[in-house]
Amino acid sequence: MDLSTILLISAAVSMGATVIAILVALRSAREARTAIFPIVKEEESTRARRARVSILVWIAVTAILLGGWLASLRLTANDETAQTPAVESGRPAESGAVEFVTPPAQTLPTDTVAPPTPAGQTSGPDNATPTIMAASPTPVPAISNPTPTETATSVPPTLTPTPPLPKGPAPAGTSLGPIEFSTELGSPIAAVNPDTVFPSNTKIYAVYPYEGMQNGITFAAVWYLDGVEIARDERPWEWGAQGRSYSFLLPPGEGQYKLELYANDSLLTSASFEVR
Repeated sequence: MDLSTILLISAAVSMGATVIAILVALRSAREARTAIFPIVKEEESTRARRARVSILVWIAVTAILLGGWLASLRLTANDETAQTPAVESGRPAESGAVEFVTPPAQTLPTDTVAPPTPAGQTSGPDNATPTIMAASPTPVPAISNPTPTETATSVPPTLTPTPPLPKGPAPAGTSLGPIEFSTELGSPIAAVNPDTVFPSNTKIYAVYPYEGMQNGITFAAVWYLDGVEIARDERPWEWGAQGRSYSFLLPPGEGQYKLELYANDSLLTSASFEVR
């Protein structure tokens, strides 16, 4: 039982006591006027005075309790307003939405997370080791606001994505994959206990090496569920020629999933897994 309910019940009891005191005062005053014996008149007069004092006291107590009850209602309303979480713009409220997320970066812009630096290469003047790249999705509804350490795209499974613009074939010697799927990511980047069948409500990592990539070509990762495209992640490549990268997906439900990796318009590799 909360405080406002206790105060309201106490105020009701106090009102009842006030009514009883009023009845006692009226009865005692009437008895004092009609009594024959002086001693009875004196007793009833005294009782009436006490009842009138009790009426004033109970009225004051009732007012205090009602005031406390109203104040507790205001405080409760303010707390509920303050604790109401802000709805993130664009993210679907329903569970089971597809989520394509990259791991936290060190200090990179919100829309770019770089893949790990291959042996013998550097990522900039400070030679900091970057993490994984993830492409910004083709503009579609339900795009979440990414944080400085994560890029996330949530797309309803029934959404028909906008097809990419033509970009030409991949440069000669470019390769992506093969792709391995797992529920755990090792360090350095590797698929721990890779498999092709996974339980539902499990994050699935897709790990793949790359070679011969050139900065400026377009990289795309396209996810399918039962043959229907559910997410596309696409952006210019800017992380060097060779290394290892990964993406991950939170499957929205059971079915046959497929991931395709593109360089420009060329499909370089694909792999499938099943969620049961």
